[in-house]
Amino acid sequence: MIIYGNSEPRRLVSEMIKKKREPHSIMIHGEKGLGKKTLARWIAAALLCERQTGEPCGICRTCRMIADGAHPDVMVAKANSNGNYIVDDSIRPIVAEAPVAPNEARMKVYIIPDLDLSVNTVIQVQNILLKVIEEPPEHTAIILTARSKEIFLPTIISRVLSLGMTSVTEAESMACLQEKYPAVAPALISEAVSAGRGNIGRCVEYLEHSQFFDSVKLARGLCDAMCSGNEYDVLKTLFVADGKKTLLREGLSLFQEILRDSAAFRLGGESEKSVSCAKEGAKTLSRSLSSDQAVRLYDIVSDYIGRIDANCNISLTINSLAGQIYSVTGK
Repeated sequence: MIIYGNSEPRRLVSEMIKKKREPHSIMIHGEKGLGKKTLARWIAAALLCERQTGEPCGICRTCRMIADGAHPDVMVAKANSNGNYIVDDSIRPIVAEAPVAPNEARMKVYIIPDLDLSVNTVIQVQNILLKVIEEPPEHTAIILTARSKEIFLPTIISRVLSLGMTSVTEAESMACLQEKYPAVAPALISEAVSAGRGNIGRCVEYLEHSQFFDSVKLARGLCDAMCSGNEYDVLKTLFVADGKKTLLREGLSLFQEILRDSAAFRLGGESEKSVSCAKEGAKTLSRSLSSDQAVRLYDIVSDYIGRIDANCNISLTINSLAGQIYSVTGK
């Protein structure tokens, strides 16, 4: 099982398995696209691998079944279409079945992904799981994933092994995409790596022309429009997302990263520390924006993302945001 980057969480889990101190309750947190579910499957394979070296061998029957998503002792909880876990359908059965022996492996693993998306039941889910997490059966492991550690209850945090995911290097992103998309031109791979900025999930979405591709285009277009100094260009760029709430929100979040880079470049920051999808655009923008202006714009965009989340009218939001941007830049 190939996994790129985040060697420290894997090393920690591997050492615990080698010392016969297998973790039974694990929390994996980090932004979308960093590979939380991939790491969860890697840990499941490491725990169940027939060779018991602390890492998945990728060759034994168990590892191959886990890689194919077909092992009876690795179970992934299912949320509904809105991301919420229905506790009677997917969570209480885990608690009831946890003491039952595995089907064929030495352990069984329950993976409960994207818990942060279960807005309606996130607290209830944790309270129900608490008993199993406090006193897990020897043959059972539970792995929770979420974008932020902040959504977890203190009683959960204190009882689990917490693993934080970080961005990978450009070289690791490149290697992953080349392995996954051998027929794609190197120039397109490089373009995706530049857009993803160390987030392999984002790189994949960019290559597959999903919404992230359009969000990057919106953020870069907004940066270019601001560099042109024309308020109409800003408004025209924003109106591409009129009626498209999710696109506008993600595009503005990416634009915030460009503003962050712009402020950093203005203050003499290193280009290697860039976090945005438009490093060169941020450099250009830094020549016309002061660091204070960039910070003010960042805060304004944050406010408007909040308005989008509050279901404000998208057309009115776009018009108002364009005016606010102009009030700061005077362009």
